[in-house]
Amino acid sequence: QKKKLLLVISICSIMILSTLPFGIVLGEEDEPLFEVTIIAPGNANMVRRQWGQIFANSLKLLGIDARVVYLGWASVYDRVLTPPLENIGKSYEEGGYDMQLIGWTPGLIPEPRQVYYGGEGFLAPTGNNYYLWENEENNELLDTFITSTDPAVQEEILKEWQQLYYDTVPASQIFYSSTPAVVNPDLSMDGDWWLYFNVQPGPEYLSGKDTVVYASTGEIESLIPTLSSSWYDTIISSNIFSGLASVSTDLTDFAVPNLFTSWTPSEDGYNWTFTCREGVTWHDGENFTADDILYSLWALMNPDTGSQQVGYYSSVYGNNVVFTYSDDTVVTLGNGTKMGTITAEDEYTIKVTLPELAEGKPYGYFDPYLLTFANNIIPKHIFENMAPVDWTISPFNTGQGSIEINNVTYTGPIGTGPYKWVEFDAVNSLVHLEKFEDYWDKAALEADGNYEVVDYYIKFIADKTPALASLKNGQVDILDPQYQMQVDVPTIDPAWGTVVLQEGTGRQEIGYNLRHPIFGSGVETPLGMSDPSRAAEAAAYVRIAFDYAIPRQLIIDNLLAGYGQPGATNMLPSQPYYNTDIIPRSYDLTKAREYLQKAGYTVPGKPAPIELPSFILGMSTSIYGTYTAPTGELLPKRELALMMTKDNETYSTSSEMIGLTTTDIGGFYSFTATPTSTGDYYYWLFDRLAGTGEEWIYVSHISVDTLDNALAPFNDAIDNNKLDANQKIADLETQIGNIGTDSTPLYVGGLALIVALVAVYLAMQKKS
Repeated sequence: QKKKLLLVISICSIMILSTLPFGIVLGEEDEPLFEVTIIAPGNANMVRRQWGQIFANSLKLLGIDARVVYLGWASVYDRVLTPPLENIGKSYEEGGYDMQLIGWTPGLIPEPRQVYYGGEGFLAPTGNNYYLWENEENNELLDTFITSTDPAVQEEILKEWQQLYYDTVPASQIFYSSTPAVVNPDLSMDGDWWLYFNVQPGPEYLSGKDTVVYASTGEIESLIPTLSSSWYDTIISSNIFSGLASVSTDLTDFAVPNLFTSWTPSEDGYNWTFTCREGVTWHDGENFTADDILYSLWALMNPDTGSQQVGYYSSVYGNNVVFTYSDDTVVTLGNGTKMGTITAEDEYTIKVTLPELAEGKPYGYFDPYLLTFANNIIPKHIFENMAPVDWTISPFNTGQGSIEINNVTYTGPIGTGPYKWVEFDAVNSLVHLEKFEDYWDKAALEADGNYEVVDYYIKFIADKTPALASLKNGQVDILDPQYQMQVDVPTIDPAWGTVVLQEGTGRQEIGYNLRHPIFGSGVETPLGMSDPSRAAEAAAYVRIAFDYAIPRQLIIDNLLAGYGQPGATNMLPSQPYYNTDIIPRSYDLTKAREYLQKAGYTVPGKPAPIELPSFILGMSTSIYGTYTAPTGELLPKRELALMMTKDNETYSTSSEMIGLTTTDIGGFYSFTATPTSTGDYYYWLFDRLAGTGEEWIYVSHISVDTLDNALAPFNDAIDNNKLDANQKIADLETQIGNIGTDSTPLYVGGLALIVALVAVYLAMQKKS
């Protein structure tokens, strides 16, 4: 009875604290193979902390002493993304990092060179290659890709490159996101919501309200776009600053003229003519000219500014570039061997001469990638009056305080975009932007019925619970997809929230420090120490073992209510050239052990599996999808009933209705079902407006068992102290890993909750 009581207490505790991660601790007598620290950054994605803990638990089952630490983004930049040179490649204990959990929003157009190229300037801190991946074959493939203008060649190269990525594992992709955003039903978007939440959140295309509040989970890092690679900065700065070109709102054109009206290459691709738009003004009233473009490119290529794009832009324009401004002022940047020129021939015309990049060719990916990637145009008349070292602490970057330049007082960033800066209320975590009445495209936008939003606010709310409450009571209008609201979809009432499901929005990964002595260089692996010529091979074995230790489907089903796909490479299935032949590695600790053994380690044996049910009485499950007609078109605003039966042979007469909903504008529906007894349950949709014979649509089946039955395999062993606590939990972990991908998605934790519960119970037993 005492044990039963402890179990009940455990259940209650876990229910209350179900969002907290659970852990497995190695016994005192066990010597770990090695230690690793996994960084879960920021407060923006709290669920990321949980899948970090799940991954760490898997590593512990392999005999690796793994822990997860929660660091603010400032610390992440200092350790991982833009560390001081003396910390480059250092382990976590030395001031660097071991592993980093992070998400990327790659956009519509693939360009892996931006993050994975190992050339000059591409590595952190001047580039985004924070993994420090320097692989000759990788560089050669990406050089060929970036200098080709033939889509067939580009496709062949990128598919080959993805296979190299999969085989060497510079990072492990956890999943490709399928992310719900939630918006006020009064709002509508002219174009595709995908653009708003993944390329550029442009309130000028919203209608229905003149004041809109966007809730964000993040925090301001850098408002000067030259210095930032953060989505949480982009939701502010992309409205203030204009790019060279834009993506059309219906996603049919990836290079619509913006600050550039035309871009024309020579036949050999080495010379370009850029024509700038006339009649554009900065928010302080100064005219925009070609000199602003030159200055912005200089800033992007200059490591003194703190730019994270030095390597990328220098590979395009050269590492020894002569800038000639319209007043004939000449500035040279760099002293390398790749010579280039960027010349403002007049106030609105730029001539560019490119260097050879590789294989006797220049950069060949201007249109559309570089044109739409460059949302980084800053005002020369302001920044030329400041030393680059002072940029980061200025109001242009922080949104706080004031500064006087040329007798003008500034309190925030100045751009040419559709919205201008008003203020940042740090106390209330609220940024205020205002419609720019002198915006160059104002008349065309208004003629199309757009540009209704006058006041646009970005409200920083770290936790999704108060964010959802704020949407419900009308204090905010849009919830950023980064809240990870997959499990919350069934709770959202269409009266106050429209769910906008975002497919192909990004990926979540575990990035590895490729100079780490075990899984980076491999020099401290047993194989690497016995045969230094095989150290790199050993490191790759360890990373592959890590890849097998990620329970991708478990994370998707239990933490994300089934939204998402297991990830294999850094490219998204929604992007061109994605290699469909590459299959994500399954969760397989046996395989992981084999690869660790190849690296020379002696790994603990595999625990014996215990049979567990796929669903425990008392849990809830989400049943959702997109409703279509038999001919395939989406059916919005359609009333659907969710019907449940325990006798699938007689479903049409024995079913009872347990929910009623109406599909949204994209045909999306969602229900929550909570079985009240054990046994098999079958779920059907009923559409009373469908044609004869088409009213019933089968959607799901679950088999429900009790918690007592789930724990029954442990009872005798627990009573007789025959089973080690770590072994008991390992059994549960192993069984969870074996649950198939067809399992019903479980609500908030599901079987992971059982493991946590047993861990608490066993911990109590051990202490008593």
